Amino acid sequence: MEITNILFAGVGGQGILTSSRVLALAAVDAGLDVKMSEVHGMAQRGGNVDTHVRIGKEVPSSLIPPGGAHFLVAFEKLEAVRNLHFLGPGGTAFVSPLEIPPLTQSLKKDSGYLPGIDRLLEEKAPRLVWVDAVRMAKEEGDIRMVNLILLGALSRHLPLTPANWEAAIRKRFPKKIQEACLKAFRRGVTDVAENQPS
Repeated sequence: MEITNILFAGVGGQGILTSSRVLALAAVDAGLDVKMSEVHGMAQRGGNVDTHVRIGKEVPSSLIPPGGAHFLVAFEKLEAVRNLHFLGPGGTAFVSPLEIPPLTQSLKKDSGYLPGIDRLLEEKAPRLVWVDAVRMAKEEGDIRMVNLILLGALSRHLPLTPANWEAAIRKRFPKKIQEACLKAFRRGVTDVAENQPS
């Protein structure tokens, strides 16, 4: 099996690191090798956070080269744009249509929001799937479930079984919220399915 490269991108506090760890646990449960690398921006909470996850039979290194990602999972639109260069030809971007203003306005290129950002993403992403994870998480009664909904959307494209994912979620989260986490994950699987590229 070839190596599959997944890049998670967002800002601190959105659950990016938790998402990558759940994916890593699911891959280990499936008997795969996993390498993971975390990149933090200028603030642990509010700054940009990117996580590279690579899974396969044998994974030699943790960093995904530009143009080498099969999947980009972006928790916020500007972070999706910033990381599009990692996507390879035919790569799929799962993007939450959330807009979080940059932490600082001191860098001109990062100040404010890009005009026409939705159209830019639709033009530049090889394959784009909008995942309204914030709305779905609110409907589930817990905004912290955004990351699990995005993982559910991604899961249909990875060589992992529902049992692998369930084992990972049960291992990562306290027992009292495991069922809610599984419900949110499954909603990402089912509710986003019809909008995903073929």
